Parts: sequence; C-alpha cells; structure tokens
Amino acid sequence: MPAPALLRFDSLEEEVQFLRGLVSVQRLADEVLEDCIERQLGLSAAVDVFLAQCARMIHARGAFAQVLGSNGPVLTRVWGNEYFDVTTWASYRGAVPLGDQRTVFVSGLTLGRTTLGSIGFLLPGTFGDGGKHVLALVEAVGEILDSAVLSFIALSEGHSPLERLETLAEAGELSGHARIGKYELLHPLGTGGMAQVMVARSVNPGGVSRLVALKRILPRLADDEIIVNQFLDEAKLGMRLNHPNLVTFYDFGSAAGSFYMAMELIKGVDLDHVIYWKHGPMPPELVSALLCQALEGLHSAHELKADDGAPLGLVHRDLSPHNVMCGFDGRVKVLDFGVAKMRDQRTVTLPGIVKGKPLYMSPEQATAERIDRRSDLFSMGLILFEALMARRAFDEKDDTRTMEAIVNDALPRPAGIPKPLWEVIGRALEKEPEKRFRNALEMAQALREVAPPMKEHEVAQLLSQRFPRRVTEVQTWEKASSIASKVEAAALSPSAPGRGSG
Repeated sequence: MPAPALLRFDSLEEEVQFLRGLVSVQRLADEVLEDCIERQLGLSAAVDVFLAQCARMIHARGAFAQVLGSNGPVLTRVWGNEYFDVTTWASYRGAVPLGDQRTVFVSGLTLGRTTLGSIGFLLPGTFGDGGKHVLALVEAVGEILDSAVLSFIALSEGHSPLERLETLAEAGELSGHARIGKYELLHPLGTGGMAQVMVARSVNPGGVSRLVALKRILPRLADDEIIVNQFLDEAKLGMRLNHPNLVTFYDFGSAAGSFYMAMELIKGVDLDHVIYWKHGPMPPELVSALLCQALEGLHSAHELKADDGAPLGLVHRDLSPHNVMCGFDGRVKVLDFGVAKMRDQRTVTLPGIVKGKPLYMSPEQATAERIDRRSDLFSMGLILFEALMARRAFDEKDDTRTMEAIVNDALPRPAGIPKPLWEVIGRALEKEPEKRFRNALEMAQALREVAPPMKEHEVAQLLSQRFPRRVTEVQTWEKASSIASKVEAAALSPSAPGRGSG
C-alpha cells in the first residue's frame, strides 16, 4: 500500500520507517486472518490479536476497535491499561488531543459507502504537526482491518454487509464452535506479545465440561524456538504450582501446529482495573485484602522445590497489577510465570534484554544483576504504592529513565499514606535487597498489622458491585457452556432421536 500522496517526510529514514510499518501491518493482518479462518477462531479473536499487535507496533498506550451492525455495535475489543470511553471515542475521526498529555487517533472502518465501525489508538503526548504520520498509519491500519472484516462477511449469509455481521454475531462471538485439541473456544480474553488467551470449555464424554482459560502461542511465533521453549517452561512450572492464591494449571499440549495450555479461568478482573476504577481510590482495607492474598500465593511459589527436594529458587520477575487477578468470589490469584527465573538461570536471557516490565522492576533486575525472591518483594511494594495512590511510583514516561529512577531516586511519602503503612512500603522498596522483608509472608503480616484487610465475602460483594458488566460477561460464558453441555448430553442419551435402546 503506497503512502498517502500528500504525506511529506523530513528524511529518507523517516519515510522508510513509515513504509516498513505499513508492510508489517499488512503482513500481520494476513497472518492473523489466515490463522483465524483456518482454525475457525472467528472475527472477534482475529480483531483481538490484530489490535494488540498493531498497538505495540506504534507504541500506543491503548487501542480499541468497534464493528457495527444495522442496530449498533456487534463487536467491541479494547486493548491496554488506559480507561476507554469507547462510546465517545468511536465517533471521533482524526487526531484528537485529550488534554496536554494524550492524543487519540481514530479512523473509520468502511465498506464502500457503508460505515462498519472505527478503530483508534491512544498515544502519549501531543503532536505539533497534528500527528499526520501516525494518523496516516492508523488510517492504513483501518483500511487493512476493513478487508479482514470483509473476508469474514463473505463467510456468512445475509442481504447486506451489516445484516451479515449480525448473523455472525448471533452465532456466538462471530465464530462457530472452533476447537483447539479437546477445548471448544467461546470468547477471546486478551492478547500479549507472545500468546493469546481465550475462554474455552473442555469437551468430555457425557456432556461434562469445565470452563478454562486457554493460552496459545501466536501463529507468527509458533516456529520461534526461544518463544516455544519459554512457553513450555511456563507450562511445566505451572503444573507444579499448588496454592489457593496461584492460578491452577490443568493441561498443556499441541494441536494444529501450535502449543497451548489450559488454566483455571478466573471470573473477575485484574488488579489494574480495580486500581483505576473511575469512582475513586481504593480503601486501604481493600488494598490489604487483595495484596495479602497475592503475597501468600507468591510465597508458596518462592518456596517451591524440585523433585530432588532442593529449592527451585523461583522468582516471578514480571509482577504487575495485570498479573494479579481479583475474583468475584473474593479470592486473589497470581498468574503469568512466563518469564519466571529459577536457580542457576540468568536474568539476561538474550543479549541486552532484561526480562520484566520496567515500571515494576527492582534495582537489581533493572541493572541485570543476580536476583532472588526479594526482587519480587520490591515489585509488590511498587504495586502496593500504586494501589493506594492510583499512580505509579517511578513512572518517567520512558523505560530507560524509569529504570534509572528505580535504581537511583528516593520516593517521598505522599500525604495520603499514613506513616505505619508507609513504613511497609518503604521497607519493600529498599534499594538494597538485604534491607527488605525476608519473604512475602513477612511482608503480608506487616501489611495486615497496619491495614486490617476486608473479609473475602466483603471483597466479593464490592468487586461484583463495581464491575457489573464483567459479571454479566462471566455469566454469558457460563450460560454458553451450560447450553453446549446439555446439547451434548442429549445427543448421547439413549432416548435421543436416531438412537436405539438395544
């Protein structure tokens, strides 16, 4: 796809970078589309992967895509940590400054004269030239997504494109009973840099099934030996984890040329959503309830032993609010040990690459030194600060500067945090590991003493009240699974049409 005729570049390097972006987006769209059609994963799963990967490509903080039918949205997918008012933003077009710190770039999705919806990306900062290069790339992304939607429309019946979209939507998440191994896919949950996670149900004899979170390697990475080995390491480690505050792993294997793992489906929201809930900061007793549970799960992982009884020396090293799931039953689960480090492993696994998220690294992790469980406690201290203040402790809006701040800068006590609670945070955030808590259990006990936690049933009630849409979504998964199980059980019944008793 050529660059828009009126687009001007200040240098050849800038133009080449832009054109490379266009080629990468087109290749990505082809790979995602081909994979999702071949495996019958549906339009919802395709948009989910495409949106996440494009957002990373242009360094967006958040993104959304909305596809319309004749009576309103039939599909809305959101990616990122930022709060999205999709209803409002979907009506925007072009580059729209949001205050003096963010800009949203929105392009329409069209098919001839028919409006199919919109796609948008949220980037930090403002753009003196109106962000013309970013906008041009976003518009190109929109045009490519148009073609992907058209391919799915061609698979359905209906008189008009919008009616066909509605037909697909009525079929259930725009797909028809796609399977990976013995798992039937119901709904996409999210996409990361390495894998996609979907709600699925195990298909067993007699209509007996269980909802799971199914994680599979992205198709474009399925042949990457490093990614595959990391994925398998996570699965093998996950099968060893056993604690009420750690996600349970059920199964892993391969199907249709790609590896997958089946895990416990947490019916709730991640801690990031709880922290940035729009109705104000979290009360200390809720923060304590959630983080004490997370610390107990983390301690169990830290204490894990090998088959020979020797400590594994496990370090999560990728802790963040996104990896702490808060269930509507009041139970908290730590998950995603995808880049966990065990004894005798190095922190730097590839030249120049430090594993983990810069915003939540310990000083020793940021400088690629040897780490142990106390590195995770520093990360938990950062999460504790963020949960109480609804802002990140050392966020300098740049990965390198953020890591430098974590290593060198002191963190002053905000007026809103009482001194006893600040002492817990301060000890967790000591620059020298030996000055921190000895283990996660000790940190949990100290937190309980200064901020008595809510009971689990109180947490469950509060979260259910705060996130009614998510509760409804979970109920939809359960209903879909229940109906499918009943249909299968009826088909296997001796009294079913076409089945004899003898």
